Amino acid sequence: MASFKKIIPLLNRVLVQKISAPKQSAGGIILNTGNDAELDMGKVIAAGPGVKNSDGVFRSCMVSEGQTVLLPGYGGQVITMKDEKFFIYKDTELVGIVN
Repeated sequence: MASFKKIIPLLNRVLVQKISAPKQSAGGIILNTGNDAELDMGKVIAAGPGVKNSDGVFRSCMVSEGQTVLLPGYGGQVITMKDEKFFIYKDTELVGIVN
C-alpha cells in the first residue's frame, strides 16, 4: 500500500473519522463496549469544494471541516491511514449535523 500524508476529497465528498464509544462513564464506571465499538457519529476531517447540480449551478459542500455529523448505518469508502480508519461519504449521504 502506498504511503500518503493527506487526503483531499473531490467534488462533494467528505472525509470522516468515526467517534469511538466512551470506555468509561462520567461516574467512573468502566463500560463493556466490545472490541471496536464505534458510534454512528463522526468528525469531518476534510470536505471537497462541491458539485454542480442538474441545472449547472455550483453547490458547495453542505458540511465543513471540524463539524460532527450523524452517519448512515451502512456505506462509505473505508481508508486506512497510519493505522487509523477513515471513511469517505458523499455529503448527501450524511444524515445530519450534530450541534
